[in-house]
Amino acid sequence: MKMLLTIVSSTALLSAIAYAEVPAMNQERVESQHEIQNRFKEMKTDELLEKRGSLTSQQEREALHNELMNRQQSMSKEQNDKFMSKPENRTPKMKNQGSGQGMMQGSGMGSKMGSGMGSGMGGGKGGR
Repeated sequence: MKMLLTIVSSTALLSAIAYAEVPAMNQERVESQHEIQNRFKEMKTDELLEKRGSLTSQQEREALHNELMNRQQSMSKEQNDKFMSKPENRTPKMKNQGSGQGMMQGSGMGSKMGSGMGSGMGGGKGGR
């Protein structure tokens, strides 16, 4: 019983600590987002258009897109065409990730299933 009480109280304590850290992390994320937005506001539209496709963080991509959307009404025809087309220097979003098929075989009764960024099935071998 003591062991169970210790486990429950430890879990509650760790949960409280983790929950207390969440607002601090959110605050840092908001500050980082504002910093990125301010940096993009200071740049010329042509400079922003050159950045398209080369940013690696989701935060930066969203901030850049939002800033370009705000400026879209004041863009020249060439800038607007460039904004509406796919970027030339595009970085893949899922860099170094591919898909494949995985297989596992088991022995005994029944079947086994496995996956590796895809799907795979292997049949189990019968009993002795």
